[in-house]
Amino acid sequence: MEVPPMTRTEAIKEFFKKAVLPVAIAGLLYCIFKSACIRNGELDLLWLWILCGLPFGIHRMCVWIVPGGGSLGGGAALFVLNFIIGGLIGGFVLVWRLLVAAWYVPLTIYRLIVG
Repeated sequence: MEVPPMTRTEAIKEFFKKAVLPVAIAGLLYCIFKSACIRNGELDLLWLWILCGLPFGIHRMCVWIVPGGGSLGGGAALFVLNFIIGGLIGGFVLVWRLLVAAWYVPLTIYRLIVG
């Protein structure tokens, strides 16, 4: 079974959804969190990674470590650990989306030339 080629409108719509939007979100997050991650005049890349990845991994943060029947301090510490783990996972998701965005540039050019 042969797949019909994409129309120009579909190719451009897919390009904006898969390439332009993730790059714009990553740029916006970088601009927002860059000033918060400067320590002693240097950019702390680990905290920038965690903060920029937090919106992409926030729905995964309470999956593995759930605060249980401990004290308030232990629960707060586990809650912060969940945020850090969610930010780290989200950082990898953000990098993956940026790689997909880089792939969609030549793919869209190909689709516009062929289709």
